[in-house]
Amino acid sequence: MLEGGRRDLDHVGPEELRRVNKIRRDFVANVSHELKTPATSLRLLAESVVETIEDDPDQARFFAEQMKNETERLGQLIADLLDLARLESEESVQSPSPVDVRHVLIVVLGRLRRVARSKDITLQWKRFGRSAQYEIQGDETQLTSMFTNLVDNAIKYTPSGGLVEVTGGSDDLGVTVRISDTGIGISEGKLPRIFERFYRVDKARSKETGGTGLGLSIVRHVAENHGGRVTVESEPGEGTIFTVYLPQG
Repeated sequence: MLEGGRRDLDHVGPEELRRVNKIRRDFVANVSHELKTPATSLRLLAESVVETIEDDPDQARFFAEQMKNETERLGQLIADLLDLARLESEESVQSPSPVDVRHVLIVVLGRLRRVARSKDITLQWKRFGRSAQYEIQGDETQLTSMFTNLVDNAIKYTPSGGLVEVTGGSDDLGVTVRISDTGIGISEGKLPRIFERFYRVDKARSKETGGTGLGLSIVRHVAENHGGRVTVESEPGEGTIFTVYLPQG
């Protein structure tokens, strides 16, 4: 039974029902808080634009740029919430089809290469073998979202001059993809919580980079919906390695 999703509650016991209701209440409270912050910022920025637009156009333009940034952040938060709600309502991929994981990664890396270059980060991958070795039954959109979140996170939390590397392997049972970086790393005490909704290792840095706190929760649900798993290893100051395993199905 997945947390936060749509369930058939007709046959659950009272303790399980209380647990599910608490999860829902906590989710609504978290969403309300997360939406309130950018909404408040937008209101204050809009008031600032109105107050300065005649006497100080340059300052008004600055506030307008900040409004644009907050609007984009709010839009990303809403998009992530919708994705997560949809993923949590499903225990598996509804209509699986053959997906070439290698091709998905090529597309994702192609999209994010410019972002990495702008931060002077080397984004590289060890070319995989024949495409047929990396074909699984799944949902290409979900897998693209999962790997985009993982590679984008690696870039965001790696300082200029660092390295983000994607490697993979396959066997008769499934496909394994590893995303490693030379970034800031995560302390051991925080690792167990990083897949929770809205959990941020560094709140100030997440705000600076536009993180919503939902990306890794989406990653976990995509992996689980494909019958797979995602694990993480990290050392502060040494970098982080996420490993995704996807069974052939």
